[in-house]
Amino acid sequence: MADGVLVTGGTGYLGSALLDELAGAGERVTVLTKPNDAVAVRSELRAVIDIVAGDITDPQSVDNAMRGVSRVYHLAGIASPNSRLGDLIWRTNVIGSYNVASSALRYGVQRVVHVSSTAAIGYPPQGVVADEDFDPRNSVLDNVYSATKRAAERLVLDFADRGLEVVVVNPAAVFAPGSGPARSWQGLLAAARKGMLRIVPPGGTAVCSARDFVAGVTAAMSKGEPGRRYILSTANLSYCEIAELLVGAVGGKHSVCTAPVGPFRAFAKANRLCRDLAGTPHPDDPLVPENVELMARELYYAPDRAVRELGIPKVSIPELIVEFVR
Repeated sequence: MADGVLVTGGTGYLGSALLDELAGAGERVTVLTKPNDAVAVRSELRAVIDIVAGDITDPQSVDNAMRGVSRVYHLAGIASPNSRLGDLIWRTNVIGSYNVASSALRYGVQRVVHVSSTAAIGYPPQGVVADEDFDPRNSVLDNVYSATKRAAERLVLDFADRGLEVVVVNPAAVFAPGSGPARSWQGLLAAARKGMLRIVPPGGTAVCSARDFVAGVTAAMSKGEPGRRYILSTANLSYCEIAELLVGAVGGKHSVCTAPVGPFRAFAKANRLCRDLAGTPHPDDPLVPENVELMARELYYAPDRAVRELGIPKVSIPELIVEFVR
């Protein structure tokens, strides 16, 4: 009987944290990753996992990875609101998710944990802390990322009617430690270490520790209710609070100021123009107009369902920062 575990997106920060947990628990793990990304798997993990080169947008490579698998953690995707990458984000987040769910059903997989995002829940108005039942029609914003993650969720959950057990997790911004090029939230940490994290936008975001993320997705696999969504979040913090915590954690002494969103919008427009002229849009570019509009708002979420039903630990904020900075 098949008893292996497949992880898509296993070479990213989140996937690496999950692989550490699964390998440490003695699971037989297969990772589906693009050929050039396979080198990101740490050498000590390569001895205990199987790496299948492929792409979730290619149904055949997904099938190749799915054989002998009983459970699937689907993490692969592009986490960017950049509209210039809309076609690529749609193919990866939506078509890729369809390929994974379709293959899992075809090969008799027992359960799929689909890693979505709080962006799929919607972006709540100021003063609203959204839960899993938030109506996305009340979202203050929409972008290609939130639209594709929401579409992928609906598509994957449709397979439940055909016999596939699916549980959805919606992590907030995960502060996962990692090595290599500074991407996503690692860029903030890199700026703090260089003494450059001094001015931040006026908004805020829900954040999730790597430990809470791993605990949440593995608990969703073992005891999450099929067809149910679970927000994974540790705390709701303003960008000023995040910056001050990071600066303090790396030994910085300078203060952090909150600036109006206007200058950030101007920089983002200038950056968009330069990128358009050069033809080099990039998913890791934080300074794009769509992202700045997110930074201007407090986007907060409630993890109560995951705490209650999955038992995620919800580490303290100091623990979250220490874990991230190490």
